[in-house]
Amino acid sequence: MSRLEQLSIAELARAVTKGEIAAVEVTGYFLDRIARFDRELSGYIHVADEAALAQARRLDARLAAGETVGPLAGVPISVKDIVAVAGMPNTGASHSRLGRKPTQDAPVVRRLSDAGAIIIGKANCHELAFGGPSFDLPFPPARNPWNPEMFPGGSSSGSGVTVAGGLCLGSVATDTAGSIRLPATMCGMVGFKPGFGMVPVEGIDTLAQSMDHCGPIAARVDDCHRLYAAMSASESRPMSIGDRPSFAGMRLGISACQWGLGASLRPEMATAMQNALDLFDHNGGEIIELELPPLETFHAPGAVVMMAEIAAHYGAEVRGNFSAFGEMFRGRALVGESLAAAEIVAAGTLRDVLRRQIDASLATVDAILLPGALAPAGPLKTVDKFYFLEEPIPNILANLTGHPALAFPFGKAGNGMPLGLQILGAGWGENRLFDIAARFERLDGNPVRLPPRYFS
Repeated sequence: MSRLEQLSIAELARAVTKGEIAAVEVTGYFLDRIARFDRELSGYIHVADEAALAQARRLDARLAAGETVGPLAGVPISVKDIVAVAGMPNTGASHSRLGRKPTQDAPVVRRLSDAGAIIIGKANCHELAFGGPSFDLPFPPARNPWNPEMFPGGSSSGSGVTVAGGLCLGSVATDTAGSIRLPATMCGMVGFKPGFGMVPVEGIDTLAQSMDHCGPIAARVDDCHRLYAAMSASESRPMSIGDRPSFAGMRLGISACQWGLGASLRPEMATAMQNALDLFDHNGGEIIELELPPLETFHAPGAVVMMAEIAAHYGAEVRGNFSAFGEMFRGRALVGESLAAAEIVAAGTLRDVLRRQIDASLATVDAILLPGALAPAGPLKTVDKFYFLEEPIPNILANLTGHPALAFPFGKAGNGMPLGLQILGAGWGENRLFDIAARFERLDGNPVRLPPRYFS
């Protein structure tokens, strides 16, 4: 069996379970790809060669003994380097955490291991999930497999890169203001931020406690769905899209004011949005205009809440050990200290109002469509340290309100970089989002493929 990086999670797990290929052979195959390609991509901070092979041998022994193994048997997974994996470094890509090595797995890692997944290494990230693509950290920034000179998104940069580069089949990522969905969009992958509390965040470094989420990045909607089922300990059910999928009976909400973005939404992203609406309409779906506030109305309180919580969590440590942190992280982490108490209270009050407004809108539609980003990926070296505060980013809405959101690839920019969209769903409506995204994936006449540089 060859080209394992092109298999779906279901196909690979089935082959391992049936004994068509050993888990240790799968693991060795992906370790070889990492050795060949990751020097250019910097997707991993730590590659767990010995631990991954030992885990794979234990799985093979269980299969040989006739034991039933989980639905992710032999599937190689990367884990963002702020998530605890027993015996592996957990550096957060920061000088301040270089000596840290947890003795216990985070619950989400334990669930994946119990499902048969092989933890193959720790994925690169922005410093402590917030520092940006910095060049003054212990590890170089991750690079986009579609073009290594381009930004792969963040803060779960390595999660997007390791999947898009075929260096694993899925990754554990985190999302406080879009850190799952932005790398998915920039790398042409599928990324899912569940509803608040649906996946445990114990054993994961806190950034902004009320906005932190954990979820998967994978190459396909079904792959992402299978990872989410294991991570949330929810029942995995087949997505009911049938042989001839359509959007019949589905209602997709759009902002009547186009989120008030105007020229902030670059033409290529606006075209992707319109093409998705045309596809939805032509395949039986109903598009509903919703009277929603401009995105800035969500972005402002989201930024205030996030920056205040980050400063409360990290401010004292940064001031007490300033040189242990990168320039970007230092600058960002202290911004919230300048916020007045009245501003933080007002942001919390507005948050409750906006959450109720989104709930009311989602009671009338199956999902709400948003862009995955305002623009395609740009050059890595020119990313501004406060890019997420300068313009109203589409992703922070779902963190502020706690609703589930799923990003999926849709179209390409003129320079060949992938574009992506996202859909927002009602609380406890995670499976509905997967059903809708799977239909977009199947019906897209010009789907985004895997990066040819690493999949030719």
